[in-house]
Amino acid sequence: MHISEKAFLEAIKKHKGILYKVSRMYFDILEDQQDLFQEIILQLWKSIDSFNGSSELSSWMYRVALNTAIV
Repeated sequence: MHISEKAFLEAIKKHKGILYKVSRMYFDILEDQQDLFQEIILQLWKSIDSFNGSSELSSWMYRVALNTAIV
């Protein structure tokens, strides 16, 4: 499933709460949380074409965020 850059940015804006939540779960220091958040965004962008629509976009984003955090 292809998603435009505009749609991607809208999805990030809409679901940024779950991304921040993951960042806060793994780091206590604000700078580390921000670094992880940026890494999550990067990984989402790099893997967006793998989203096939078989789940909610927010669920997929959460899974990518968790996978990024634990690596």
